[in-house]
Amino acid sequence: MSQIPDKTPIIIGVGQSVEQVPSDLLTAASHADMAGRAALAALKDAGISETHVDHIACTRIFSDSSPAYACPFGRADKFPLAVAARIGAKPVTSLYDSIGGQTPQTLVAECAEGLISGTYETALIAGGEALANMRAGQRAGVKLDWSETHEGACEDRGQFHGPMIINATEINHGMHEPIMYYGMMETARRIAAGDSVQAYQDKMAALLAPLSNVAARNPYAMFPKGYSAAELAEITTDNRPLVSPYTKYIVAKDGVNQGASVIMTTVGKAKALGIEPTKWVFLYGHAQGSERLMLERENIAKSNAMEAAFSAALSQASMTASEIKHLDLYSCFPIVVSLAKDALSIEDDDPRPLTQTGGLPFFGGPGNNYTLHGIASLIETLRANPDDMGLAYGNGGWMSKHAVGIYSARPPVKPWSPAQNDWQDTSDLAAYTDIADGPAKIESYIVRYKRGAAIGAIIIGRLDRGGERFYAKLENADEDTLARLAQGELTDKPILVTGGKSGNSFSFAWLG
Repeated sequence: MSQIPDKTPIIIGVGQSVEQVPSDLLTAASHADMAGRAALAALKDAGISETHVDHIACTRIFSDSSPAYACPFGRADKFPLAVAARIGAKPVTSLYDSIGGQTPQTLVAECAEGLISGTYETALIAGGEALANMRAGQRAGVKLDWSETHEGACEDRGQFHGPMIINATEINHGMHEPIMYYGMMETARRIAAGDSVQAYQDKMAALLAPLSNVAARNPYAMFPKGYSAAELAEITTDNRPLVSPYTKYIVAKDGVNQGASVIMTTVGKAKALGIEPTKWVFLYGHAQGSERLMLERENIAKSNAMEAAFSAALSQASMTASEIKHLDLYSCFPIVVSLAKDALSIEDDDPRPLTQTGGLPFFGGPGNNYTLHGIASLIETLRANPDDMGLAYGNGGWMSKHAVGIYSARPPVKPWSPAQNDWQDTSDLAAYTDIADGPAKIESYIVRYKRGAAIGAIIIGRLDRGGERFYAKLENADEDTLARLAQGELTDKPILVTGGKSGNSFSFAWLG
């Protein structure tokens, strides 16, 4: 340990929090409360005082990310300073990041750079969600006050940062929820694999069932229950279809009360504070990647940016995927786990668990902050297995933004240095059109459901002439056509698309 450069950034503390909705909703924790509890746990884990924290960075809560999640009970005007107040810290600088499930990992890498440059000495990263309490309070008509104001400087990056992940064409065709985009990608993957709908449903269930068993053993899980693959695959009144090919049990659940925190410093500072080396975990490598808009992508059934981010992080760490013993792969929807497995060459019979937490459908999906839970759990695993390597992967948008971190409690051989591993797709753009007319073919589709009943469909198609991609909604969506489309019976049938100011529509009726 004495040979490690003093400026080397390390993680020295981790903490998590969870709260089931209390019977007395007047005591319900807020978003900042959940983050604050996790931050206190991280300080205790590190064995240091809050007075040493001179920088706080926070992931963006869902209530500050979208009007759909707006909190009726008020908000903290400067969320990082609200967290600081709960632990008694007075940071010199603070940061509130933008939307994206990849942000916890990018914040770890960013804080590592700030530490090695001497911008600050001890950084705390935190986030928290209390959507379960918020929704319970709304339903019960309870009056809570979660509004607070704080003095001090705080950099707020706003909701959006980096490449655009949605445009007017997508909004115009009703593509406004993450599950719709992932459903499109998942169906495209199924079609490319040549699987029937039921066979692919069974594959998704088999992929996720082991994650649920990890969640069942995790004291920080919001939904600690294990499922068999058969239970996940079966459509029931509770496990109802939401957007094809997804049912309720196999997608991320955001109705949680959870918080996570990580504390970072340098080797030199850790020595000065008397922190035992058994607490230290090193960031060996990291990388980010960004995709284009859905219709512009070369292949909507995969992610070039994900593959590039994995490759670059492993390269910086001088590791191969086979040398990674512990993984936490983002799991908002099954396709993200499947493609991550492909990118890392993980076979179905590989014994390595794909999650440290239990995954977003079972552990819980605390908004933009999930990956901080994954990192915190991974750190604990690596401390218990100090010779092993671990990997954390976060995903944001519609598989639009990716971040990968490689970690170990084993001291690195070479000095750590920041890396410019921020990949963006430079391949040729796929051509698409906002308004489409003429004969076409279906490339992918989703069927939308309400209370288990099919109510409509949207496709990504390609025009026979020119080959441009387009979105279109099913015209006159009758029950039989929706059922046949959902079962994959109509995927290879020609269609006719008609464009208009309110979007494109398509039909099979012209076939006669």
